[in-house]
Amino acid sequence: MARTDHPVEAFSRAVAAVYDCALNPDAWQQALRDIGELIDSPCLCLSITDYAQRSVAYCVNHGYDPQYLKVYFERFAVNPLFNLGHLRAVGDVYTLAMLIDNKDLVESRFYKEWSKPQSLGDFIGLNAIRSTRRAGGISGNRKLSQPRYAEHDVRLLRLLAPHICRTFAISDVLDLKSVRANTLEAALDALVSGVYLTDREGRVIYMNRAAEQQIKSGEVLRIVDHRLLTISRTARTQLSQSIEGAIADEATAPIGSISLALPGRDDAGLVATVLPLNRGERRSTSGQAAAIFVQDPVVAPPYPGEAFAKLYGLTGAELRVLLALAPGLSVKDAAAMLGVGEVTARTHLQHIYAKTGTSKQTELLNLFRNAAPPVKVG
Repeated sequence: MARTDHPVEAFSRAVAAVYDCALNPDAWQQALRDIGELIDSPCLCLSITDYAQRSVAYCVNHGYDPQYLKVYFERFAVNPLFNLGHLRAVGDVYTLAMLIDNKDLVESRFYKEWSKPQSLGDFIGLNAIRSTRRAGGISGNRKLSQPRYAEHDVRLLRLLAPHICRTFAISDVLDLKSVRANTLEAALDALVSGVYLTDREGRVIYMNRAAEQQIKSGEVLRIVDHRLLTISRTARTQLSQSIEGAIADEATAPIGSISLALPGRDDAGLVATVLPLNRGERRSTSGQAAAIFVQDPVVAPPYPGEAFAKLYGLTGAELRVLLALAPGLSVKDAAAMLGVGEVTARTHLQHIYAKTGTSKQTELLNLFRNAAPPVKVG
């Protein structure tokens, strides 16, 4: 892709195109073309992932084969090769060389099944938004016949990054693609736990997305006359008494939270914690008297990734092995997925054991999972 005008003119045109997208998301197609001309990238994609829906909420493609893009989101969106890039700060620009050695990339399944068939070469990425509910940015590729991204390409995208991030933020506030921007609600919707708020009469006045799914399934909980009930009669009485105790007068109510087991159908079950909201500094002035947090013990939160690696001093290669093992793969299968030898993967695993003070794979993965935050998988 040859540049036909002065870089300043191309940059100005890209900035103008980006701001057009704040009020008109359909304009991103032209904006990606202009950004592509600026940094000499024939392939660019904008995507926004909705954590609550566990899906891609918005995607604009310029230059990629649509069928391969579909394969990417289905098979490679959660990719240990690029997780470190996805975890970088908002506004940060990164290239392939900043994430992984080229020799490791070309041995990976991702390269063999996705990049190489499209003759895709170097990669560049920009994280533009990250919240409790959504994450998104712009990524691009050059063809194998083109040179790798140089420092001036990275610098140009970094200069453009504040404008792109600002446009993403404006779109977020304007409820792009029906995603509400209320910060508290978005944070609650990102939680794995169901959150129910009741008023002083015990009536449910708010449920987050996880709670709505718990009620919709009908396996353990129901809402009857605006009140939270369990299908188990024994648990129903205990839950009702706990909620009544939580909303009772401060002088007569028990102190602290109350935890309950909530059995359901077909061996289903949840664990509930009832927390008073009318005590001391937690006293509510907006009508909420109690919060009920309901957790499915089977649901796994996302892995902590970069923070865990920093805590234990893991290298990028060691973190990729750990992320590949986390879903339950064997060392052999993890090595195949990453495109490295089994001996290499086992060597990395031994280094991880030494750094984390563990000696078995189950012990290591328990430590890793216990470090995860209680939010939904992205």
